[in-house]
Amino acid sequence: HRRIHTPPYRKSNKDQETLNKETDKLLKNGIIEHSASPWSSPVVLVKKKDGTTRFCVDYRRLNQITTKDAFPLPRIDDIYDQLAKATHFTKFDFKSGYFQV
Repeated sequence: HRRIHTPPYRKSNKDQETLNKETDKLLKNGIIEHSASPWSSPVVLVKKKDGTTRFCVDYRRLNQITTKDAFPLPRIDDIYDQLAKATHFTKFDFKSGYFQV
């Protein structure tokens, strides 16, 4: 495949400031690192119902060339059937779930 390089979308000064703060936080916490890769996807800031902003990446172009998984997720009702007799469960805090799982 040819590399996917999508330039950054235009943002307001306020959104750019929000993006810079979030990026600095992710760098500081070791979640992301600087890259010189020829592949890139633009960041999108999405407003949530409570007025805060969610940091997202627009991977639509990358998804177009991604190979579909040969092993799809199991049906949720089958999972519930398997859990019917379980006695121990795990709990996740999904505040920053993408980075925790």
